[in-house]
Amino acid sequence: MTEITDKMPTSKQTIEIKDAAIKFGLIGGLAGILISLILFFSNLQYETWAKWLQSLIMLITIFLGVKSIADAHKNRIIPFGILFKSGMFITVSITLISVVYFFVYANFIETDFVNNLLDLSRKQMAERGLSEEQIEQGIELSKKFMSPGIMAVISTFSSLIIGAIVSLISAAVLKKDSN
Repeated sequence: MTEITDKMPTSKQTIEIKDAAIKFGLIGGLAGILISLILFFSNLQYETWAKWLQSLIMLITIFLGVKSIADAHKNRIIPFGILFKSGMFITVSITLISVVYFFVYANFIETDFVNNLLDLSRKQMAERGLSEEQIEQGIELSKKFMSPGIMAVISTFSSLIIGAIVSLISAAVLKKDSN
């Protein structure tokens, strides 16, 4: 495993990002779990707006984590790469926590999660006026992608892509260079 510390280009001092990145990764991951449980217990987990809440938490946490690292070293040159790396470390931490939690959620908290999603999909297709045959074809196709394992893989990749974009933007906005 590589050390998550980068040397300053003009100094022997280092910018420590590991502790802050872990802290914000934990905050983001635990906040996501808390929101998920609140939505579950209030029976709002299938609302359209609720789908975006987890992503919003991740976006905000990554930006605040990168900002915290930049603020902690406000009198120093902080290269783009260090801030990007810290954002990605936060992203990976949140993603790992989220994936582990998803398996717990789907297997122990809401054991009918996949079936409930399929029922919701069936209802939405019927509301759009699809025939029963079209609905059945859609459900059969959906079943192929709705196992917890496949959902976790898709969620991991999408989280890493979103996290990379937010990390790039955060690093670009918050970097401090010698110019």
